[in-house]
Amino acid sequence: MSYQELFFADDISSDIEEAQVPVANSTLNTDASNDLKAIKAMLGRLTSEVVSLRTEVASIKAKVCGEAFKPKEVVPMEPLKTLEELTSFEERIKDEKVFKSFVIELQSSGEKTFDKFIRSSWRLMISDEVARQCSWRGTEAKKCVRGMKITLGIRTAFKQKFALEDADFDRTTQKYFQYAQDRLSRSAKKMKSSS
Repeated sequence: MSYQELFFADDISSDIEEAQVPVANSTLNTDASNDLKAIKAMLGRLTSEVVSLRTEVASIKAKVCGEAFKPKEVVPMEPLKTLEELTSFEERIKDEKVFKSFVIELQSSGEKTFDKFIRSSWRLMISDEVARQCSWRGTEAKKCVRGMKITLGIRTAFKQKFALEDADFDRTTQKYFQYAQDRLSRSAKKMKSSS
């Protein structure tokens, strides 16, 4: 408890003590005294609960408002459009401080379900054109993303936010890369039909 809280609680206690009215009957006086003690104890508990709630609300407010307006420093403003940009970004997040900031920025996503969180994280990081050139395990023609630092960052944010199994992350990420070409085809059809 802070000084103000203790002062407030003592102030109320002294008001309660001053409020005692002399009663002719000693049993009534004893009962009133016991009631006042019980009220004083309840008031003390309630005061500490209110202080605790105020502290909790303040910390939640700071967390929500602080993260909502914090500009992104590591996550790119728009998805990476080439494999060279992806490689360059990989080099950048090898620094431990930058990597931690990257994970924190990813965690600020408002997605409520784990699969949407994973897909939106990948969409935030790389374009479908880059995703089309990658796969989970890699091939001769496609870059392997499984061992990349960017994958580790998204996985770390996922595990801290949802505390689920690696298999859930792996399955959703594999599908994301598997269907990159389909997303590009749909996007091209939409562009054609709107022209």
